[in-house]
Amino acid sequence: MSPKIAIVGAGPAGLALASILCRNGITPTVFEGDASPTARPQGGSLDLHPQTGQAALAACGLTDEFEKYVRYDGQDIVLSDKNGNRLFDIKNQETGRPEIDRVQLRRILLDSIPEGVIRWGQRLVSATQDTLRFQDGHTESGFDLIVGADGVWSKIRPLCCYVTPFYSGITGVEMTLQETSTKHPELSKAIGNGSFFAFASDDGRALQFQRNDNDTIKCYAYMRKPDNWPKISGIDWKDPESIRASLKPDYADWTPELSRVIDEFDGTAAPRPLYILPPILRWPSQKSVTIIGDAAHVMTPFAGEGVNMALADAMNLAKAIIAHPDDIAGAIHKSEVKMWDAAKGAASLAWENTLMRYEPGGLEKTAAKLATMMKK
Repeated sequence: MSPKIAIVGAGPAGLALASILCRNGITPTVFEGDASPTARPQGGSLDLHPQTGQAALAACGLTDEFEKYVRYDGQDIVLSDKNGNRLFDIKNQETGRPEIDRVQLRRILLDSIPEGVIRWGQRLVSATQDTLRFQDGHTESGFDLIVGADGVWSKIRPLCCYVTPFYSGITGVEMTLQETSTKHPELSKAIGNGSFFAFASDDGRALQFQRNDNDTIKCYAYMRKPDNWPKISGIDWKDPESIRASLKPDYADWTPELSRVIDEFDGTAAPRPLYILPPILRWPSQKSVTIIGDAAHVMTPFAGEGVNMALADAMNLAKAIIAHPDDIAGAIHKSEVKMWDAAKGAASLAWENTLMRYEPGGLEKTAAKLATMMKK
């Protein structure tokens, strides 16, 4: 008899877990707070790695679908200072980390899951070891396994441990440029096909550009700011001119080749404070509850590992359940040990990269590190 499984959260981790289980004859229920798949933006581009993200999609049977949307030319990387001087510039080289847009990744995962498995508009407010309570007042219970794939502020995490995320010291402002080849040709040419990272490390500022599909570029203005800066700054986040007026002083001494994004972004922007969990985190395994993805090991994006770890968590947990459907506690522990070991290295790397990029001399250190990686 198949175990009764609840997955809280329809992000990459939750969807991949559901997809692999369904493909192997086990049908879970996914509870998602969003009203629909298009209820909110999904963010920018992701690079998927062979042994983690790509392996998980293969376990979902989605390699062919992945190949339809993947951008191998998105592996280009440029690293410059605030004046546009390029310290690192790699084009047309295979790194094993091709790019795919978040919205496309989510779409192919959603399409692989049978209708009725995902229950939209189910916002969780609290949970016990076998019961979920939702915002509309109803409860769901009787599960053999509850999986928290519900992100940074997971409602399931307290059932495993009481460690909470803490602020990394860095906040980003996400901006978007659309129809870049015609509306923003100068920026489009400068950014190229992949990712462009510009740092003023001595001042704790950066501009990160990502080429996305559909002639779109995402830009993130990362800065050392207090965690409450989005609220105390006085910025009206619905008013483009208020956002521009606030950002311009921070980038006044940058080359216009890059800082022009502040004038040219499409009018919508959002603050992105970066939170993390301790890079080395574990807890006593529970018999019927576990957490995966950002709920278990949220990290900064500066190692490109977050979504890859999340997808690998889903793959490893699914494989453990499929191999031992009558021993859920054993499956939980087996997958958690593997997750802790992998996340320890990935989260530590992300944290070290965060410290390095936003400290004096960080630009040169980052360029040297990238050069060493490419040689390997």
